Amino acid sequence: MKKETAFFQSDDGLKLATCAHHDSATPKAYIVLVHGYGEHAGRYAHVVDALCGAGYSVHTIDHRGHGASDGERAYFNNLWEPVADLKRFVNDVQAQNSNQALFMLGHSMGALIALVFAIQYQYELKGVILSGIPLTADLSTSPVLLAVGNLLNLVAPKMQLADAAPRNELSSDPSVMLDFQADPLNWKGKMRVRMGISIQRAAKWSRANIGALKLPIMLAHGADDKICPPSGSQFVFDGASSTDKTLKFYPGMKHEILNERERAGVIADMIAWCDAHA
Repeated sequence: MKKETAFFQSDDGLKLATCAHHDSATPKAYIVLVHGYGEHAGRYAHVVDALCGAGYSVHTIDHRGHGASDGERAYFNNLWEPVADLKRFVNDVQAQNSNQALFMLGHSMGALIALVFAIQYQYELKGVILSGIPLTADLSTSPVLLAVGNLLNLVAPKMQLADAAPRNELSSDPSVMLDFQADPLNWKGKMRVRMGISIQRAAKWSRANIGALKLPIMLAHGADDKICPPSGSQFVFDGASSTDKTLKFYPGMKHEILNERERAGVIADMIAWCDAHA
């Protein structure tokens, strides 16, 4: 497989790490993979390998403040910053691969970023796959914590406040937690105040605008996800205007369904969905 790493500059001057993965001179389609909070695209190497092996070209980006990219660690001023970065990245991918179908696959916070992107720029995509989307996570957050967060957002936006993603809830496979802890590119601290506010506001905006989504969409969620409730995927499925919608809940799986013991079946489902739409 050919792997091409590069950096491009964001609108506000940050260097963002990207990678293009090719296993075929004539791929079925292109897939942009959007990673989640506190991690980086390198955690999806096994997913990239499977997608490339199935005939797709995969493009990844480390969000600002994540992985090998510039920026304050695990921090956005708002979620529209990574959406704007993603738009610029997608423009680059499309410029290099004209007349090719483009899919987007996002997990967790990356699924929310992908959803905001899809609602705004759906004419650029063939379809979108959302894994473990945090669309309703804020609805079960303590009102006291939300009030404290909104106050601190005004005076200490970069303060670490809450443990939003307990490591033992990532996967039922204990090795996933150990690997996460050992990876120097992953964020180990608590979620910064403004990051939490940014995710909450983007989720609220997405719920209000979900009816505008008309793209083919696949939603995948661990039925035992304690980090991002499965109700988020159900909300997208019920509210999107698309007539081509697929919703899969995976019994016994936690938040990172792409890192569960049975992940091969999840990835196979995603590939089958792409094959049906490519």
